[in-house]
Amino acid sequence: MISFSSVWAITLRHLRLWKHDPNIPLFFLYWPLLDVLMFGYLGMWVSRSHASEFNNYSLIAIVCLLCFQVCSRGCNYLCTFLNEELWSSNVVNLFSLPLQLAEWICASIIFTAIGCTITAIAGIGFAVTLYDVSFSDLAYNFIVFAPPLFLSCIWLGFTALSFLILFGKRSIELAFVFTWFFLPFCGAYFPIDVLPGWGKTISSFLPMTPVFQGLRGLLQNGQDATPFLIKGYFLGLLYAAVGIALFVYNFNKAKKSGLARLTE
Repeated sequence: MISFSSVWAITLRHLRLWKHDPNIPLFFLYWPLLDVLMFGYLGMWVSRSHASEFNNYSLIAIVCLLCFQVCSRGCNYLCTFLNEELWSSNVVNLFSLPLQLAEWICASIIFTAIGCTITAIAGIGFAVTLYDVSFSDLAYNFIVFAPPLFLSCIWLGFTALSFLILFGKRSIELAFVFTWFFLPFCGAYFPIDVLPGWGKTISSFLPMTPVFQGLRGLLQNGQDATPFLIKGYFLGLLYAAVGIALFVYNFNKAKKSGLARLTE
């Protein structure tokens, strides 16, 4: 039976680090601001074109980059949740406690959800302040399309954590860049129609792709996004379950050979 007090205790341990490490607020706010600055102004520039394919492009670009933050930053937050234990050589002590792995997984997901919420609020605030976009349109579309992307974040995050469990803290860079490999293929910043055949094949297997397709179709052409959202939720749940199962398998395997090696 999962104990909520244990889940919250682990979550609170990481939240309290924010008071003592100024790098953590920077970690949550700097990258979203940088993306909003770079791609937001790109969107404003492209929106000045009268071509029909750039209709409403500034709003599409900003919503898409904020939604992709859920995947990219969320994956990084999950990795940081385990990395903190590896950096402090606390992973052996942590799992020597009467703490179930399922409780640690729940705590990591809650922590990631809190981090993504902070990043989203900051990103929306930056976008509304810097650009001529409607807060209501931005917030509404983000709230609609972000949840299935959070499921993709869980898949990406726990798959990246499997790298850390298999190879230790030396694989930290691989875990952090893992999500960005899929950026060109999920349709976040441009339609997947521009991809070559092999790129479209990769795209068709990603749970993020239908979500961004639905978002782009809705904002650009008024297309009903419901079928895309349903597919995104289904694939997101499936991939998230596979990602967690893969992590649990690798963790249990690593535990038998000793968790201390992960800190080497």
